[in-house]
Amino acid sequence: MERQQRPKQQLIIIFCTLLICLNQVTRSIADNKTLYDYDDIIYNNNISNTNNTTDINDSHVADENYSVLRLHTKDLNQFLFVQKLADSSVDLKINFWKIARIVNDTSDVMVPASTMKKILHLLKTENINVTITIPDVERLIIKQKENKERRKLIFEHLRYRDDSRSSSRSTTDSTIYNFYSYGSYKEMLEWLRSLARKYSNFVRYITIGISHERRNIDGLEIGGNNQSKRVFWIDGGIHAREWAAPHTALYFIHQLTSRYGNDEEITKYVDELTWIIVPCLNPDGYEFTRSSTDPSIRLWRKNRSPLACQRDEWGYKRCCRGVDLNRNFDFHFKESGSSDDPCAETYQGKAPFSEPETRAVRDAVLSNRYRGRIDAFVTLHTYSQLWIHPYGHRKDTYPGDIQDLYEVGKKATNALSKIYGTKYVVGSGADTLYPASGGSEDWAKQTAGIKYVYLLELRPDEKNWDGFILDERQLIPTAAETWAGIRVVADAVIERAHRKNARINGSTIKQEYRFGNGTTGSCYDLRHACKRWVREKESICQTVPIFMREQCAYSCGHC
Repeated sequence: MERQQRPKQQLIIIFCTLLICLNQVTRSIADNKTLYDYDDIIYNNNISNTNNTTDINDSHVADENYSVLRLHTKDLNQFLFVQKLADSSVDLKINFWKIARIVNDTSDVMVPASTMKKILHLLKTENINVTITIPDVERLIIKQKENKERRKLIFEHLRYRDDSRSSSRSTTDSTIYNFYSYGSYKEMLEWLRSLARKYSNFVRYITIGISHERRNIDGLEIGGNNQSKRVFWIDGGIHAREWAAPHTALYFIHQLTSRYGNDEEITKYVDELTWIIVPCLNPDGYEFTRSSTDPSIRLWRKNRSPLACQRDEWGYKRCCRGVDLNRNFDFHFKESGSSDDPCAETYQGKAPFSEPETRAVRDAVLSNRYRGRIDAFVTLHTYSQLWIHPYGHRKDTYPGDIQDLYEVGKKATNALSKIYGTKYVVGSGADTLYPASGGSEDWAKQTAGIKYVYLLELRPDEKNWDGFILDERQLIPTAAETWAGIRVVADAVIERAHRKNARINGSTIKQEYRFGNGTTGSCYDLRHACKRWVREKESICQTVPIFMREQCAYSCGHC
């Protein structure tokens, strides 16, 4: 009898131990701080499929569970291994949200349950530490949808409406937009049309192109019909899954229209500049990501171009839809950070400007109405909290007017930080993220000759766990702080326009300076090439003082 009870007691002890471990793992996931061994990750992943706290019907439910893993690389071998994983993401059926830039950095990758065991095995062979940041991506998406419904009720009582609205106006006023949540593309355009009707004396509704699925790519021109004014271009939503970007662009429109005539500085911005704001350059992709809670759909990046096919190395034909629009511009096309594989997230397309969405930007920027007048070009993305200036196709490569770009970028991020304390990093795309050619910001600088060009990676920062699925409670703070930075750029454009020598630095836009990498210190050169550069161009410390003081303090004699 005692022998029969002993196995039962052992089973009970094992079962209780597993429950305790599961409770600890669940608590650790909530804290987003704990590193797990690989068995714990697999175990928790299996549990998360059955531990649903919500029961929601959706038109399309994911075929399998997706989780987001954060990979911590500690040495060069681990770093290079993660880069290889990213290069093989199509074959491995994984989706990198963020890729490590340097050793001792992190990468975020979304992994389906079907390949989780294989990926974890590969990571284990390289001894790479892994953190689960999102155990069930679809559950997070569903939760966000539930919260959206709740906020509709809040919006009925707290309408973020036109500042000039009279108290007697109907609650169905079409110039009111719900900034508390992500809107549909249809809702965006309806609001833009209502503003164009209401503020017809200085707002014009524009269509810059038509998408693959025949949606208009629309925006507003704000500032009246004076074609001698300098132009500030802003776009968002070139990547479908980056929902906070269109929302932020809409917030800028709200500030310029509702505060005009009531706020002295806003009035100056509208009177002295023409603003072209196109909130969503990729409407097909945006609406596709809104069509389902399936993470493979919600996290779609590209446009919705027709199927393109390619044979893999074994001769099998593989066909996929979509082009990465921010690899499709005619600037060092296909050189770096892009792919020939139609199934890759960074597929650049068959040729520069092969896509109607990128042609729409090109044709508008170079049109007779705007060509030569645009002094600022800002394109909104998420995420990582970066204020990026050209060039992005190659590390340590910058325009000749880097001093101005860097100085205005630093001032903008300082102004942004004063709102909520949010910290941004200023630098080129290649230096702060990774080399990538064919981007709109580089094309705008090099080909269109625009003075102040920036790509903004909005909230959250790269250490945050929710990435592209930004909580809607952060939408207005994100937009408000970014607007503070945009105002700094607007001030720079106006100041430049007021100067008699408006062409200052204009002849240097195609010149490139190149630097090497370096290590930080209290009074050291941050780039290895500083000494060589000062030797070859003695005046560089004076001609580019701000940048050189920060990057080459020792060689320039600032110690």
